[in-house]
Amino acid sequence: MKRLSEIRKELKFYKELYALVETLKSIAASQYHMMEKAKERFDLFMNAFSGFFRVVNLVDVENPLVKLVSSRIGIVIVTSDSGFMGGLNQGVLRMAEEIEAGREKEEVALIVIGDKGATILADRGREFKFFRGINQETIYEQAVEVKNYVIGEVLAKRIGKVVVVYPKPVSFTAQTIEAITILPCGELFDIKAESEISRRTSGTGVLADATRVVVESSYSDMVEYLAGVWVTSKLYEIFEDSKLAEFSARALHLEGSAQKVEKELKKAQHLLFKATHERIDKGMRESFSATKVKKRKKKLQAEPRMEIVEVA
Repeated sequence: MKRLSEIRKELKFYKELYALVETLKSIAASQYHMMEKAKERFDLFMNAFSGFFRVVNLVDVENPLVKLVSSRIGIVIVTSDSGFMGGLNQGVLRMAEEIEAGREKEEVALIVIGDKGATILADRGREFKFFRGINQETIYEQAVEVKNYVIGEVLAKRIGKVVVVYPKPVSFTAQTIEAITILPCGELFDIKAESEISRRTSGTGVLADATRVVVESSYSDMVEYLAGVWVTSKLYEIFEDSKLAEFSARALHLEGSAQKVEKELKKAQHLLFKATHERIDKGMRESFSATKVKKRKKKLQAEPRMEIVEVA
């Protein structure tokens, strides 16, 4: 049986741990809802940006950003460095493995975002290009940094196709792992293709064909600029989605942890209640016994003593 002082220390520990877990859970939930509201700006930006694709038809421009020129695939793996994530990072890595399946290692270029993903791949002996984990304060700068690298690799024809694998929130209580192709992005310039741009410019058509207009910049430069802006925007959105998934996964994981801690807290409270009452009962019994003994002594002292007289 634990001593009462030990039970009290245990109870204090679980109370403080429960309060800490609840605080962390509330912070994660608050961060999720704040960032979720801010996502509306992506839709507004794409509505404005899609108008640039109507100026001239650039679908036939020969450029690695528009047409596939290499069989080597680049896989951007977005992992989180935060704790309390459950199996979110493992899910991202499994999806990357599925995309890579059936290809020779030389045909795959791994680009890893986050220390945890890099550590796992390093342990497996894989080569990869590393970028630091997503920071909520520098998401745009990191999106530009990754964009510059992947576009440079595609233009140099060292990579043909770029796929980003990342965690995406379905809702606050559910996440999924998504894989999206960001390069080449020829479908963006094709009004007949099913793409994000064609959906937004549906029915408006293209103002001119590339062979019938005179422009200051080369068509290749225009393609590179538009593709670069789109890739940056898409990476920015992907990185925010990965942070949203991180916050929701953390909140759910902490909710499970809070329930476990609460269960242990109730056990400790029950033990304290039981131990306290046992001590009170023991004290009452000892007090009752002491009172009874004292009364018995007084009674014996009050009774007359009988003297034994010896007869000669």
